[in-house]
Amino acid sequence: MLKVKNVSKTFDDKVALSEVSFQIKNGKIVALLGENGAGKSTLLRILGGYYEADNGEIKSDDIDLSTQRTEYLQNVGYVQEISALYSEMTVYDFLDFVAGIREVAADKIADRIKETVEMLQLKEVLTQKNETLSKGFKKRVELAAVLLSEPKVLLLDEPTEGLDPNQKATIRNIIKKYAKDHTVIISTHTLEDVEALAGSVLLLHKGKLLFDCDLATFKKNAENDLLASFQKVTSD
Repeated sequence: MLKVKNVSKTFDDKVALSEVSFQIKNGKIVALLGENGAGKSTLLRILGGYYEADNGEIKSDDIDLSTQRTEYLQNVGYVQEISALYSEMTVYDFLDFVAGIREVAADKIADRIKETVEMLQLKEVLTQKNETLSKGFKKRVELAAVLLSEPKVLLLDEPTEGLDPNQKATIRNIIKKYAKDHTVIISTHTLEDVEALAGSVLLLHKGKLLFDCDLATFKKNAENDLLASFQKVTSD
């Protein structure tokens, strides 16, 4: 379970997050929604250990980010919207490198690479350099790198942005399969991803958490229509 309590973050005089609290159980896919500047990326970066919150409490299975940072980060995988691949590395060398950083046991690295390569359908590009990959394959390599250590919490920022319909379907299927035993948060403006994947919604507006509810309840804000509901609650 991921627990977030009273998390706030300010940059200079701009409040990015204000007293955000929620809990997510394992086996759930939650869509993190909000207009540009609402605080979504800031929240993901805090949960992923890239930013420090000004105050508040974050725990993964009762492991506290502030006091048990290394143990907490071993539980969390974060795939950013912007590519974080080393372009000069081959796919295999990159996965092997990341497995070491993520402290996958040395005697299990080869097996974990094989499993994630099969899951993400990467066999045909294993010897290619990352810089030569299509956007769809880059997304898959980034996801594979995070999944090597089997994090209990998976944070995805715009996981299907810029992909073609077939690539989107592939990524969605992988996310659904992984979420059966893990916690997944997807931050996205692609509402079709929300409809296809999420059971619940967290909606941020101007740094505040306005909604923490199941998807069906959220859609009732405007005649069971997701887009209309989003527009209605973010219109001020």
